[in-house]
Amino acid sequence: MNNTPAVVVEHLSLRYGPVTALDDVSLNVERGSVLAVVGRNGAGKSSLLQSMLGLIVPQNGSAQLLGCSSLDLSDDVKARIGYVSQSPELFEWLRVGEQISLIGGLYPRWSEERARALCVRFSIAEDMKVRTLSLGEKQRLAIVIALAHQPDLLVFDEPVASLDPVGRRDFLRALFEHEPRDGEPVTVVISSHLLEDLERIATHVLFLERGRVQLLGARDELSERVQMVVTAHEIAPQAGLLKSQRLAESQWQHIIDMRVFAASALPHDASLAPLSLGDLFEVLNT
Repeated sequence: MNNTPAVVVEHLSLRYGPVTALDDVSLNVERGSVLAVVGRNGAGKSSLLQSMLGLIVPQNGSAQLLGCSSLDLSDDVKARIGYVSQSPELFEWLRVGEQISLIGGLYPRWSEERARALCVRFSIAEDMKVRTLSLGEKQRLAIVIALAHQPDLLVFDEPVASLDPVGRRDFLRALFEHEPRDGEPVTVVISSHLLEDLERIATHVLFLERGRVQLLGARDELSERVQMVVTAHEIAPQAGLLKSQRLAESQWQHIIDMRVFAASALPHDASLAPLSLGDLFEVLNT
């Protein structure tokens, strides 16, 4: 298996006039990992994914996908990437089946059988005109197209925003069902506001804030690093204390970065627990 990262981003900066969309963003995505990109609206998530894919040219920095420059992707690398944007770009005048057959001819590893099985699974009728599909159905069709050629790298920008809970569950299951090529596990980069869904699949998490990396790391490491502490005692402000909240007259909740907090300062009755992605997002944005 290739040990080089699936994605390498180095010092990406992107501006739209006076607005800074990305500010010196760097990261690596190891092969076989699932990177969840999290942030408020306008944090730079879509700008990062589009710059990473070479769809936007940044003012500074560079990105590589599967060892190839994003601004000069070879046909072979393009064939190994699946991408779904927030607004699926489909041929509105075609029927679903025609769209699948047309796109399938562009990919050497395309599986017509898998594409049609996914259509059944996602309840997309192949005889429907694309323009008559609902937004959720168009999103599901875009997911089918992204998955049917069994790519090595999947990039999703809010792919399930218009899906119901059953559709989101089927999407998450379908992500990891295809056979890896040459033993290569699928790598996923996904942005979403649905943090409970990301919690189920993410191995790594990137928090963006105003175009800058706010927090980046393996999910397990972040769980150990940032902890919720419940105690009967207030903790004085100090390094590593991110947030304090009084829950009741005799109970406090503190959010602590254990990497820099002095363990000796923990009250004797402290009870520690890891944070969910939703809790961590709230802590970082309040």
